[in-house]
Amino acid sequence: MKLFYSLICISFFTISCKEVIKNEKKFVAEQSFEEIQFVEPKVSNSLVVNSKADLLGYWVGDFKADISEEKTDSIYQEKNYNLLNRKITFSIDEIKGDSIFGHSITAGNISLFKGIVFQNESKFVIKADEFKQSKYDGLFVMNISKNDSLLIGNWVAYNPKELKVATRKYQLQKKIFKYNPNNKVDEIFINDDKFNVLKYNDTIDGEAVENEFEEYFTNTEKLYEKNASIDELTSDFVSNLSKADIFILRNSIFARHGFAFRDKQLRMYFEQFDWYMPVFGDVKDELTEIEIKNIDLLLRYEQNAEEYYDTFGR
Repeated sequence: MKLFYSLICISFFTISCKEVIKNEKKFVAEQSFEEIQFVEPKVSNSLVVNSKADLLGYWVGDFKADISEEKTDSIYQEKNYNLLNRKITFSIDEIKGDSIFGHSITAGNISLFKGIVFQNESKFVIKADEFKQSKYDGLFVMNISKNDSLLIGNWVAYNPKELKVATRKYQLQKKIFKYNPNNKVDEIFINDDKFNVLKYNDTIDGEAVENEFEEYFTNTEKLYEKNASIDELTSDFVSNLSKADIFILRNSIFARHGFAFRDKQLRMYFEQFDWYMPVFGDVKDELTEIEIKNIDLLLRYEQNAEEYYDTFGR
């Protein structure tokens, strides 16, 4: 398996143009970007750290905003809830002496880093600089006690004035990525950015008033009936799905393969599942035969599928 990272061209790396599967067409990139090809990181299978080699691999957890209550309230008022907490994969790919090399993945942004690791009798300390290729890059400082499995630290953006959240904290656990077609999608998908405002007339204390409520783009119960990585879907089944059913069913295939979604709604939806692990920028070469067939079928129906909305008691 290969890793693909969306970065500005760096002369000493091999560059290849790839596409990732997204919304409208079969193999269309989520955005236009160049990708640099890397071999998969050297992963140590030890989940408890007692040596530098044990640090190698994927460290995954919540990337939480570390900001004042005032800034938090402002973000809520602006309805930018997704900025407060997101999942991060901090991948330590290689260690040479006291130098470490790797990449971070969060909110679909993939950034290279390099840094140093040093140890004393009780713990390892890591300082890692991202490559300053975008406003989302910053400095990681973290530590882990020996004979422990929790990497704890902070992150500070290089350009804090350009971000609503410029400082974050995290506690990461090492995970071994393994594709599992049986991973289930069993939560409701709600697109907070896509809704209808409905108005209705009512009478209160004998006076006529006009009220309104919002109904949101969402899925139906049929979403949970099939697994698009295992079950071969039929035209009869897909033709009765809503647009959101098809959208999530199709993208669940990529989520199981560890695809790092850039789309905010997809990222927020799949990050609520413990099994989801954003690792790769391109997974199309990993798709199984049945998954490819199902993607083809779902795409044929998605554009013209009926949209379904619900209120969810909001």
